[in-house]
Amino acid sequence: MNNGFGFTTLNADNGPPGQPQGEHPTGPPGGGGFRATALYRLLLLGRTPKVMRFDVPDLWPGNPQIGHQILNGIFIHQGESHSVISARELPATASLAWLGWFHSHAWMKDLSALSGGEAPYFARGWLSVWIEANRTWNAVSWAPEVSADRLVNWCQHWAFLVREDATGPFETLLRQTAGREARHLLRTVPAPITGFARLHTLKGQAFGVFALLGGEGRMAKVLAQLEKEITTQVLPDGGHVERSPQRLTQVLQDLLELKAMIGAATGDVPGFLQNAIDRIAPMVRALRHPDGGLALFNGGLENDPTWLDLLLAQTDSVAKPPQNAPHAGFQRLNADNVHIIFETGHPTTIGHQQHASTLSFEMSAGKHRLIVNCGARSAPNDPWRSALSATAAHSTLSVDNTSSATFDEPGKLSHGPETVTCTRRDVDEGTLVEASHDGYLSSLGLTHHRALFLASHGTDLRGEDRLTGTGGTHFTVRFHLHPAVKASLLGDGHGVLLRLPGKDVWRLRTSANSVKLEDSIYLGQPGKPRRSEQIVISGPLSGNGALVKWSFSRDTVKAGA
Repeated sequence: MNNGFGFTTLNADNGPPGQPQGEHPTGPPGGGGFRATALYRLLLLGRTPKVMRFDVPDLWPGNPQIGHQILNGIFIHQGESHSVISARELPATASLAWLGWFHSHAWMKDLSALSGGEAPYFARGWLSVWIEANRTWNAVSWAPEVSADRLVNWCQHWAFLVREDATGPFETLLRQTAGREARHLLRTVPAPITGFARLHTLKGQAFGVFALLGGEGRMAKVLAQLEKEITTQVLPDGGHVERSPQRLTQVLQDLLELKAMIGAATGDVPGFLQNAIDRIAPMVRALRHPDGGLALFNGGLENDPTWLDLLLAQTDSVAKPPQNAPHAGFQRLNADNVHIIFETGHPTTIGHQQHASTLSFEMSAGKHRLIVNCGARSAPNDPWRSALSATAAHSTLSVDNTSSATFDEPGKLSHGPETVTCTRRDVDEGTLVEASHDGYLSSLGLTHHRALFLASHGTDLRGEDRLTGTGGTHFTVRFHLHPAVKASLLGDGHGVLLRLPGKDVWRLRTSANSVKLEDSIYLGQPGKPRRSEQIVISGPLSGNGALVKWSFSRDTVKAGA
């Protein structure tokens, strides 16, 4: 069916059948190079850690219900479920995202939530088989981010794994393997351009050095590397260089776990670490909608609001969310119960999550999302991924069915806007944000300008999209609607009536001559795409640019009237 992005996709109810969901950091298995050799394994030999040097805190509670499923061999990650008989024989149909999660041993948390019974015996049995099956290099299980996760999970659940009734040989095996993992991470750090993957691996290094290997010199070196990387990746206003709200929460989780671990090891928390946490926490709040979930930008999903509440509670931060975040590239407009998150930043070459989303925005009224972006899929071979990174999958303007940025591969920026401007004025009458980008300048000779004005009473959002230049044949402005919004065209052909849950009604009006409702999709959560609609405003370009004005206003009509 036509998804309204200007091309044909698979059925939006089911999505691409059999394809993975979620993110996997390593890409498809293959290669290995020097790390797949016997010589590399020899380099990982070293003194076996004698003992876990201190009790490593675990900040996040496991789920005993999920733990019971695991005891029955059912492993579920982001909606993908597999029945696993042995840690040596993994299902051939498993996605890379699921395999990365399984090899990370993140499921150990839910087993440990069962406390006693057969859970520790089950964990030791599976871990023993896993260690034997993964002694040699594997593209997924030995990936640095996965290895870092696994070592952190072992450290956090060490007491669960080697409690008093554990056998001596297993504890020795675990100490030997954990030492190898720690040395592997010291030799395997992704390049700076990988962004979060590099920081996440350094986190694993820190756990390995502080909790297992020890050594004053090693600990000082790891701390210096962490300080340099955190200073590089965490922006002055608390954003992250990858400019994804979900990625920002993952960075915050890592920093909180590092704080707890280093605090337990030394009795002190490095100032650079606490400072970064204090900046990130309010920025995460700024990127949440009133429903508690995150805004959908640059490869991120909504996330579970309960989990986000727990994450922020660990920060002890009470700072207000910033409205103007120029480094992160976001503006927040609030009035009454209306909240708008406006993307006004440069696309970045860091990481693999970028979308061509410059000057898109999302809008909530009360607890309900009204205007959204379509969401994301991060698995390397998921066919939805390229479509969702296109400009047409975002609530903004596109020209000639092309995107404002191009990619060498999904999520990896090749070319995008070089100049992005943004000015903000907060006055008694409301908030005005004016922004522009030149993503179409080199290809079509056009610059896109967008202005948003939210009135102080919150019942009126006025917008203007303007193209300056002489190229292109037509423009399209899209407003993707959340699946819960019901839309109908107005009789005069210049507007749309929008009904939200809870009897809230909004009305779109525009100066353009062509307004249509088309099918869209929403992938704000893991799992299948949800059907939705989009408002499509289009018009010709005659060589003198274009100007289209529009507004969203709360209507006095009540739903059902």
